[in-house]
Amino acid sequence: MDNWKINLNTKDPRFPFIVIDNWYNEREEKVIWKELELYTALPNDLKDRAEKDGPVAMAADGTSKSKAFRFYVDQVYASGGKKYSPILNCASKILNPSLAPYISQCLPYSRHFFSASKIFTLCSYYEENDHYHNHFDCGQWTLLIWFVKDKELFTGGDFSLPESNNLIKLKHNRAVLFPGCCLHAVTPVKFKSPPEKEGLGRYTITHFINSEEDSGSNHISVKDLKEQK
Repeated sequence: MDNWKINLNTKDPRFPFIVIDNWYNEREEKVIWKELELYTALPNDLKDRAEKDGPVAMAADGTSKSKAFRFYVDQVYASGGKKYSPILNCASKILNPSLAPYISQCLPYSRHFFSASKIFTLCSYYEENDHYHNHFDCGQWTLLIWFVKDKELFTGGDFSLPESNNLIKLKHNRAVLFPGCCLHAVTPVKFKSPPEKEGLGRYTITHFINSEEDSGSNHISVKDLKEQK
């Protein structure tokens, strides 16, 4: 049973967002950590910094707005192997009926959410000085879930929605759901002292929720998630 704490913010209805604490239950959290740690342990040549070409927001000068490690989960698993990914298996939580009344209040954006047919999943890892400048997503809605071992080890890594002047503090197992067209950013991670080992920074699981599948992609079908439930 999920123990969600849901907070809808529509003070500025142009830029709504929903914060959900305790996104994963205890069992899910344990297996999600194992998958995230697997990606972190990959050799450096298999870690994508998204500093050149790729599905990442780019500045006017052609440089990446993101400085963080990125793992495209849908590309790691072949279509028949998605069942082995805890992250992809838990994507069906997006369809939890408990969220629907909150999303319904986010008009007109909610229309896109309820008509969505595809979900693309990305895992990011932020370490010293990593950040993400203001950008928007091509997906119609975005769900972010944050994981962190010990937030007291560093400052920053918070989530900014500059158009509505909101800053959402980084918290382990916290999720934020919002229309992808809203500008958003991640403040730089700054460790108080050099970390003793790898994996002590800020993890983000991102689900991009859309109505169309990009050419050549390997997205999760919302129809399949509904059948999975």
